[in-house]
Amino acid sequence: MKNKILIAVGLLLTSVCASAQNYFGVTGGYNLTDIRDADNSYIEYHPRSGFNVGVAYEHRFSTKGKGYPFLDASILYSLERYKGDPLVDNYFDLVFSSGSQTFDVDSKFLKVPVSYGYNFQLAEKFGIGPKIFVIYDFEPSYKDSYFAFGGGANFNIGERFSIGIGYDMRSGYNGPNGNRVWFDNFHANLTYYIFSK
Repeated sequence: MKNKILIAVGLLLTSVCASAQNYFGVTGGYNLTDIRDADNSYIEYHPRSGFNVGVAYEHRFSTKGKGYPFLDASILYSLERYKGDPLVDNYFDLVFSSGSQTFDVDSKFLKVPVSYGYNFQLAEKFGIGPKIFVIYDFEPSYKDSYFAFGGGANFNIGERFSIGIGYDMRSGYNGPNGNRVWFDNFHANLTYYIFSK
C-alpha cells in the first residue's frame, strides 16, 4: 500500500514537472520534537532541538493576479530528538533491565513531505502561503515507516527565497501502559530555489 502511494506521488510530480513554473532548490532548518502519551504515569517527555536538510521542489500553478496555488515537495534528512524522565524508580528494571535514569533519544529519518497551499501575494516581493501536507517518514535504523499530517505556511520573499514554518503529528509505538504514543514536530525552514524551468 505504501509503495503504491509513493508511486502515485511520483507520477503526480512527473506530470506536474512537464508544465512551466517549476522551481528546484535546497532547504534546511530547525526541528523541535516532543512526545504525547495519554497517561504519563511511567515517563515524562521533554522536547529537544534537531535539524533537517535536503532538496526542495515547488510547482506554481499560476502566477497571474495577486496569488496562486502551489504544490511543493522535499526530500529531507531529519534529526528528531527528545528526552525522557522515568517517573517510576524501577521502571527500567521492570521494562528494559538497564537501571533507572534519564535518557535521550536521537531519531534519524528520511522524510518526503508533500504539501498543497495557496500563496497570497501581499506585496510585489512578499507573499504568505498557508498549506496542508502529508509526510512519509522512513527510519532506516529500525526499517520502520510512518505517515505524518500537518499544516503551516510559507513566507515568500521575492521569487526564490521562502521561510516555512509547520507542525506535524504522527502516531508511533504503544507506550508501556498500552496507550498510543504521538510524536509532535515543529519545524522552521529556509529554502532557496536555485533555478526554475
